[in-house]
Amino acid sequence: MKLRCVVAAVVLLGGGVAAWGAGAPLRSPWDAKPVKVTAASYSCAKPIVLPKDIVAADFYSDAKHSIIDEKRKAAYDAVQQQFMDVMDEAEKAADEFQKNGSAQAAACVMTVLETQAAAAAMTGSMSTNQANYVQNWTLGGLAISYLKVRSAGAAMGASPEQMLVVQAWMKTVGTQVEDWFQARRVKGTTDSQNNHNYWAGFSVMAAGIAVDDAKLYNWGEGTYKDGVSRIDGDGTLPLEMARGQRALHYHLFALAPLVTMAEMGEANGDDLYAYDHNKLHLLVSRTMAGLVDNHYFASKAGVVQDTPEGGKIKSNDVVWVTPYLRRFPDAGIAALLQRGGSHPYSYLGGLPPQ
Repeated sequence: MKLRCVVAAVVLLGGGVAAWGAGAPLRSPWDAKPVKVTAASYSCAKPIVLPKDIVAADFYSDAKHSIIDEKRKAAYDAVQQQFMDVMDEAEKAADEFQKNGSAQAAACVMTVLETQAAAAAMTGSMSTNQANYVQNWTLGGLAISYLKVRSAGAAMGASPEQMLVVQAWMKTVGTQVEDWFQARRVKGTTDSQNNHNYWAGFSVMAAGIAVDDAKLYNWGEGTYKDGVSRIDGDGTLPLEMARGQRALHYHLFALAPLVTMAEMGEANGDDLYAYDHNKLHLLVSRTMAGLVDNHYFASKAGVVQDTPEGGKIKSNDVVWVTPYLRRFPDAGIAALLQRGGSHPYSYLGGLPPQ
């Protein structure tokens, strides 16, 4: 059975309807560029089994969440490493499939996902807000990995039943993320209005496409619109500007999911780039200018910025702009991407849409 049959089955189960056409399955940016499946070899490590319950604590020592407590950060990193390892394994294989069509690489992604689904990973209790963030980030990375390889269909060696199990697991986690952040919105918490909310929208939207669930997809799109509506006339985000020395860093961190959500919208006929009078472009322009000269951010935040770190632009600072440049060419921004390099971004599911 080909993947389109599996997707059709999920439509019957979940009732999803794509934004770009009644009854049509939801699409991802990777669906626009079909990959020819090949026999290229790929070595897949034995997958780590993630826990059902997540126990994690934050690592900032000040009210602005701008100063890292190194001891607490080390403790957090030790907990998070397993989640990063699982994301990296799936993302490396997914990007390899995108590169050379390796059926073995696609099968590796499915093995990683099946392992988590069988263990009901990340579907239990969350010890803190930070644990919910880890759940959210991990879902996003894994959902994107799935979207990159799902076109391999039967070549992945997974039966339609196995794929439905994986999709059901992603829907469960995606629904939990949506429900938790929706409750935070009711309370009016900061993390329901800042970059955490945008990352939640990104992961839920990706999961929605993966399982063809319009409710999840639409919630993610609504999160995108909420984020864009918060952009000030000078192209900054007030809640990210309030992060002290990390203001520019968090503008960049917020842009990664926003731009990728805009790309997911484009794949489904939703021109999210144009939403609210094209305000996303103001945020991109102001933030990219900050990488050239961060004095505006330092002045408005009232403190010297820690980004670019040591004057060096990192790939995660800019790699998300890759699809943006394809639609909106800009020599200056392209030069910044060249300086930072194009390396996989774990929370974005590896390499961004090309």
